[in-house]
Amino acid sequence: MLERTYKNLSRIWMVVFTIGFIALILKFITGERLAGYGSYIPWGLWVALYFHFVGIAGGVFALGTLGYIFNLTGFRENFRVVIIVSVASVITGLFAIWLDLGQPFRFTRILYAPNFGSMMAFNAWMYTFFIITAGVIFYLTLNKEKQTDFHDKKRWILPLMALGFLFSIAFPSQSGAFFGVVDAKPFWSSPLLPILFLVSAITSGGAVLLLVYTFLHYEEFDLTHQPFKMLRYTIIGGIIFYFVAEFAEYSLVFWSPNSHIREAVELILFGPFWWVFWLVHLGGALVALYLLLKGKTYQTVGTGAFIVAVTFVSARLNILIPGQAVAELKGLKEAFYHERLRFDYSATLNEYLIALFIGAFGVALVYFGIKLLSQFTKKKLGTEL
Repeated sequence: MLERTYKNLSRIWMVVFTIGFIALILKFITGERLAGYGSYIPWGLWVALYFHFVGIAGGVFALGTLGYIFNLTGFRENFRVVIIVSVASVITGLFAIWLDLGQPFRFTRILYAPNFGSMMAFNAWMYTFFIITAGVIFYLTLNKEKQTDFHDKKRWILPLMALGFLFSIAFPSQSGAFFGVVDAKPFWSSPLLPILFLVSAITSGGAVLLLVYTFLHYEEFDLTHQPFKMLRYTIIGGIIFYFVAEFAEYSLVFWSPNSHIREAVELILFGPFWWVFWLVHLGGALVALYLLLKGKTYQTVGTGAFIVAVTFVSARLNILIPGQAVAELKGLKEAFYHERLRFDYSATLNEYLIALFIGAFGVALVYFGIKLLSQFTKKKLGTEL
């Protein structure tokens, strides 16, 4: 049964990867002509994916670290898996934002000639330090006498883990702050934004980690015990908290007759892409909640986790796009006309296909990373993953 599931998933992955790769080649041949974003809305689907994947990276590492410190079953002995999933998510997010750059092959300038007055430079260096820290922690986990031990032989793992935890919390919070400092966009200037980004990161990161565990350890651990129990409750709590906070923010807008962000919120709820909020975001969350609460098999729980991991990208889209789709100056929309000077954004087929490729790229990083780790632990440590 499981073997057939793997085969079907492999075929789906191969199709998605191939089609997405063709779209990627077309993107590099034609430049930006196949994209739907323009001068007024320069950040589209790929930027939303960037924030989604770095959020997942932060959520995975933060939850994995808490599980490790509190010695929850399945976390200490599998912390290398946590590191692989987290780093793979960061790399996937950086790949997504790299595709959005106007001059993608000049990205190294942010490393050797950074302007730390820019939050983008700050973030780029933070991701770099996180990957280095995660790499060192990975190495130190190999120096433990038993994988369930708290410390490595040199006792460096805990302080480095604390540093990595700080980075993992900073990823999503910083993403929210990234929008909050754009004073020209009232919709983004919300003190709730860093909290919403952090909660969605913990929720989607927990979902990805739960999904990985359902594939790796479905025979080893009971579904009603750790690590599944902690991850399920974290995801359920995260979904509920996120929607309560979102309701609080949106309801205040409609109570205030002169709210500056009413137009943006109306776009989310009743605009041309109403279905992103009502069907993908809210509908997906309700289905996932049902599966996570009532699910008694690994298939149903894994499906619930998968739905959360995918549909929570709508949370990013509902922040990113409406904030750009409202003109700061009245009459600007009518003053100039060009296909790139529009305040309505629809992702094109090319953008959707490349988005699928980005997802397939992330899955490949996690799959091959865990595969290599499995072979390494068998060969060097004489233990199963």
